[in-house]
Amino acid sequence: MKGFLQIFFYTVLSACLLALGIPNEFFHFGSPFIGLFSLAPLYLAFNACPNYKKAGTIGALHFSLVHILSSFWLANFKGFAIFTLGASAAAYFVAGYVFGLVLYLPFSNKKNKLTSPYQDKYYFPTRILYFACIWTIHEWYKSVGFLAYPWGTVLMSAYKWKLLTQIVSITGTFGLSFLFSLFSAVIGEGIIILKEYPKRTFSGYNWTVAFCMVIFGLSTVYGVFTYTKTRTPIKTFDAVLVQQNSDSWEEGGQDNSILKAQNLTEAAVMDFYQKTDTKPDIVLWNEAILTYALPDSYLYYNAYPRENPLVKSIRKLNIPHLIGGPILVNEEENLFSNSVIFFEKNGDMGKWYGKIHLVPFAEAIPYADNPLVKKLMDAMVGFSSGWTPGKELTLFQLENKQGQNINFSTPICFEDAFADLCRLHFLNGSEVFVNLTNDSWSLTKSAEYQHFVIASYRAIECRTTLVRSTNSGFSVVVDPAGNILDSMPLFESVSKTMTIPVYERIYTPYVITGDIIQYFAIFFALLVIFRFKIFQKNS
Repeated sequence: MKGFLQIFFYTVLSACLLALGIPNEFFHFGSPFIGLFSLAPLYLAFNACPNYKKAGTIGALHFSLVHILSSFWLANFKGFAIFTLGASAAAYFVAGYVFGLVLYLPFSNKKNKLTSPYQDKYYFPTRILYFACIWTIHEWYKSVGFLAYPWGTVLMSAYKWKLLTQIVSITGTFGLSFLFSLFSAVIGEGIIILKEYPKRTFSGYNWTVAFCMVIFGLSTVYGVFTYTKTRTPIKTFDAVLVQQNSDSWEEGGQDNSILKAQNLTEAAVMDFYQKTDTKPDIVLWNEAILTYALPDSYLYYNAYPRENPLVKSIRKLNIPHLIGGPILVNEEENLFSNSVIFFEKNGDMGKWYGKIHLVPFAEAIPYADNPLVKKLMDAMVGFSSGWTPGKELTLFQLENKQGQNINFSTPICFEDAFADLCRLHFLNGSEVFVNLTNDSWSLTKSAEYQHFVIASYRAIECRTTLVRSTNSGFSVVVDPAGNILDSMPLFESVSKTMTIPVYERIYTPYVITGDIIQYFAIFFALLVIFRFKIFQKNS
């Protein structure tokens, strides 16, 4: 019983530390220091675990608890809470059980004479590196694919250490996963040695500590070099960011949202004109502010809202607008895309981009055409149809006051959390990432800051500017080093004209290779599994 309580305590402690390291209601941008140590108790839990069954339980408890503690705000997603929080927590319980079994492998052999610290100099390095590799694979696996959800990852806790986060331009964010999990494993193993072998030293462990220090040192040196590098914009443009802070689920709320956005836009344009005697180059609203599908509803928006029709107001300001709304992509099948639409300064509808990576079970429902799935979804959440995913990347072009063209892409809402998609936007010619988001439903600061922290890594990976114009926050401009250049407060109706710098496009190592560190982690993990299985067979 004592052993079980110890394992349980270590597991819960690790989950709580990780949730505190990730941006939360107490530490809005997270705590790198807490994140750095957060997995050490989990390492101790696996070391104290007597068998694979309990190891699977450890993993299941940890994964689901971290998810609930860090993403509790998913329960605010109206009727979808049963999926967004309930089903996802259950899924992480199952995934955690599987990863727990895999993580336990080197700990299961600690009493084997062929793998004891007395007989095997690779005993400690193998356990430590294996743990770091499996954790890196875990954070990569949960961050890609249809069910991708990169929230709740230890890499999120690194945000405030700007010198260290610069390595994502080489390794992607999973380099941070490896560094932080490696450090925790080194600390965990050190505690075990002090407890179980207080009078002995092990060269294998010492070399692993040295390796950890070296890669942290090299990462920091690279960070100093790149973070302090002078970057001069080759051009700029002035954008009005509009944060109307309206309830997107409010009954009949479209007109109110549009009118509020229009008033905020006009106030910002007037203020900018009085200060500079010029107009901004573009107005950025946010995701899904329009509810009627274009292009069929274009005439509707010529007449509504009645107090200030949308198209006429754009034409009056004579400034291009980027606005989120639905696009009818297939009239026969009644298919719609969650999109951003570029309105020319004369009010004409220009290019549009359809969201490619949809939110599972909220925007995209698997097997939605199946009658049983349709009936179940209608009964549980009130509807069974979702958005149609976009089919292609769209490169928008804007001409600034100096007559220069700016090419930009528009990952929508949580698409800015996915490095692989944003990398494709960059390779498609994008000079600036312009993200339109609506996270107002979350009702929590932690949700807004978590989304921002994940998105901020895209600027570093591609060494480009990231602009986020949101309904309620965090509306912000981020430079290629990950610094905040300008921002607006959360959950306030506010607008502001921000000068957006555009830098020369540079093909970073990450842009060239994409995410590859996980493949090295998989290769090493397979070697360890093979090695331990051979030892078990021969013992």
